[in-house]
Amino acid sequence: MLWLFQIVLLSATYQDMKVNQVREVADKVETGIKQDNFSMSIQIEAVKKNVCGLIYNSKSVLLYQVDSLGLGCVLNESAMASPTKITEYIHILKASVNGEMIIKIENSMIDQNMLVYGREVASDFGNYYIFLNTPLDPIDSTISILTDQFIYVTFFVFMLATVLAFYIARRLSSPIVLMKKSAMSLAKGNYDVHFETSEFEEITELANTLNHTGQELKKMDELRRDLIANVSHDIKTPLTMIKAYAEMIRDLTGDNKVKREENLEIILGEVDHLDALVKDMTQLSQLQANVLSVNREDFDLVALTNHILKLMEALIVANGVEIEFLTPEMVMVNADKTKIQQVIFNYLSNAIKFVGEDKTLIIQILLEDSFIRFEVMDHGVGIKEEDLPHIWDRYYKIDKHHSRNIGGTGLGLSIASAILKSHGVEYGVTSTYNEGSTFWFNLPLPKKSKSTHD
Repeated sequence: MLWLFQIVLLSATYQDMKVNQVREVADKVETGIKQDNFSMSIQIEAVKKNVCGLIYNSKSVLLYQVDSLGLGCVLNESAMASPTKITEYIHILKASVNGEMIIKIENSMIDQNMLVYGREVASDFGNYYIFLNTPLDPIDSTISILTDQFIYVTFFVFMLATVLAFYIARRLSSPIVLMKKSAMSLAKGNYDVHFETSEFEEITELANTLNHTGQELKKMDELRRDLIANVSHDIKTPLTMIKAYAEMIRDLTGDNKVKREENLEIILGEVDHLDALVKDMTQLSQLQANVLSVNREDFDLVALTNHILKLMEALIVANGVEIEFLTPEMVMVNADKTKIQQVIFNYLSNAIKFVGEDKTLIIQILLEDSFIRFEVMDHGVGIKEEDLPHIWDRYYKIDKHHSRNIGGTGLGLSIASAILKSHGVEYGVTSTYNEGSTFWFNLPLPKKSKSTHD
């Protein structure tokens, strides 16, 4: 665009500018003719615009002259050396459609290109002819200077742009190349790889995202190994016991009815444990895949909790646990009753396993403005801070010893988490190590009714 405007169009632009300047002088001269008053302001304007001029009447008689160019005024030369030239100009003006004449000629005396402008003016005193002249030569030297400058500037800018482009490309590509190498390493299973950040914000964000992805993949890989180890152990243990007691029946107690029945009960118990493990894993997979739907309804959470406590009465008594249920008389909520029952069952089962020395569990339902909070508190061993984020992961075990869970499959909290996520509600746990834990979740109130309580 600079080349186009400053070189290709500069001459035409300059000529248009000069024509406009000459027209301004012609306007003042025309006003002077019509008012029969050629003031000093006309000469001053001509000098400012670097213009010389002649005014003739219809009989080609010179009436007025303005000269600011001296020998550079081609009109003076034409008037003195060739009077017929003015007559030609007058004929051109008379033949003009708009009463104007614009021509370019060369002043041979000083070797300059000149612009000659003519205008026919009709007044009460007759027709008059204004001829003005201004030089055009300075634009040629300007174009020559600009052309030379642009050649140098273009070369310099091209070299500078090349160097800058190469530098910026290196700065941009270097972290990307390193990131590619790190990504290849991550793809091979090296989850400890680190993606370097850069001064470019987008690359830094990408590096941080990939670093986070690597840590999450590392965590998932660890969970996968733990899952395989724990599930293998939980399957191996009952299979070993089933095999051992089956062999015992075959070889030792086949004829002893009492012993045989005891051994068969153990075998059936282990089979039930395997069946529960498979069912829990299947249900958890379905919940996490959003296969199971949530059938919401309004129900009394207090009544549901009392029903669950009654079902778990044998387990509660067997473990010597005392339950404190702090709740209003009735609390209506909107959720999937069957699935929430399973969540509460899993919360209570987990709390019974880790009940403290006081053998006391506290269940309380708190009423808020638009939801309720259900809490189960124990005074047991608690959970270490570093283990808190992982207790909802499937088969995550805090003790890491793969010990057989008491009366469960180790998937209860994972199932509870999946159910609560499918409801879109908040849930969590607060715990202090060696002091106890509180597991909680929120449920929305019914849309058209409010809970009543004493």
